[in-house]
Amino acid sequence: MSSILRQMALVQSVFLLFFLLSAWVLVQQGRSDTAREVDSGRVVAEWLVDLSEQGVYELESLLSAPIRHLHREIIDEGALAGFPSNQEVPAWFERVMLKQHEDAEGFKLALGDGRYLVLTPDPSDEVEEVWESLLLLFWVTVLAALIASAALYWGRLQGVRPLQQLVNWIETGDVKKVKVAATQLPSFPEAQRLVGHFHQMSNDLQLEQADNQRLTQELMVLQEKERAYLARELHDDLGQYLTGIKAQAYLITQIAGCSEKIEKTAQQIIQDCEAMQQGFLRLVRSLHPVLLESLGLPQALRGLVQQWQRTSRIECALQLPESWPALEVETATHLYRLVQEALNNIARHAKATHVEIEINIVNNTLEIKVKDNGQGMQQDVRYGVGLRSMHERARCLKAQLRLLTVKGKGLSIELQVPLAENLSGVSG
Repeated sequence: MSSILRQMALVQSVFLLFFLLSAWVLVQQGRSDTAREVDSGRVVAEWLVDLSEQGVYELESLLSAPIRHLHREIIDEGALAGFPSNQEVPAWFERVMLKQHEDAEGFKLALGDGRYLVLTPDPSDEVEEVWESLLLLFWVTVLAALIASAALYWGRLQGVRPLQQLVNWIETGDVKKVKVAATQLPSFPEAQRLVGHFHQMSNDLQLEQADNQRLTQELMVLQEKERAYLARELHDDLGQYLTGIKAQAYLITQIAGCSEKIEKTAQQIIQDCEAMQQGFLRLVRSLHPVLLESLGLPQALRGLVQQWQRTSRIECALQLPESWPALEVETATHLYRLVQEALNNIARHAKATHVEIEINIVNNTLEIKVKDNGQGMQQDVRYGVGLRSMHERARCLKAQLRLLTVKGKGLSIELQVPLAENLSGVSG
């Protein structure tokens, strides 16, 4: 069942309940009024019988006098007389209204010829009035219910039409056309608020799409730079040493009888092999923190800071807690990469001369703070790949990441990592 049908059914139920309650009150009031009419009619009939028996009131006058709510009927001896029936009112309704007077009898006057004049209270007019009031209440309720349903349906159509139009425009898939078409919505306040919210959402969506395109381009550029870096390292560094080793090995074959030259050439080969080994280690560390798996996060961070200081020529102070939690490998990797990205951003953008890294454990929470004395960050700056990756890693750790900056006074990156799910022991 649709929502409009449910609402209309609810409205009809309310009107039905109103009618039933009103009809019950009306019937109860009608039965009370009928009882009073019957009692009054009985008193009048008894009074008239007394007068007739005393000769004050003649029978002809009783038959012709216009006495309201008093029924006069001549019956044979042994016949029963009851309340007169009203053809305008259904029999079942009469029974409901006169149920408490079913055993009531009229007052008899003997006519001398074996027949009797019976005077019976006649509440038929009162019953008819109640019945007519019920009919009037019924038709008024039906009319009001129909008007209310029609008004509800019309109002619903007026309220839903802008939404339906907006949905139809959205399904076209053209955001610019949708923004133009949204201005054609009705001018009532609700629709205008809807237009305002939609414009804000569409603007946010366009900005997000632009950011995604920009980040995609940056990732492609970054990928190409990474490939170029690997090619350069392999060709200029490792390739050069391999070429030198090959040439020196060939030279040994040519100077087999000169031990002094052979020794000198062998020493050069050893030096080239050591340099090539360092190049391999440097390349491997840039791709994956090997120390993280073998020595743990504290030692890996020390190695990272030492290497970063050599390459960036920026002073960096690292403060680690005395005891260190045993973290999951994935958690440790996220933390290492997050600190690494923070240092890389400082080297590229901060123009800083000093960096402080503080790591503490407070209330089962790992707190990491990376603070520099550089130029700070603008408030409305758009996040690049580096900052987005830091936020994504913080989300994976279910951590809170905050960037606090004052222009000209540096940037502070604060990370709070809950350890409840990762802490399995403590190592020194």
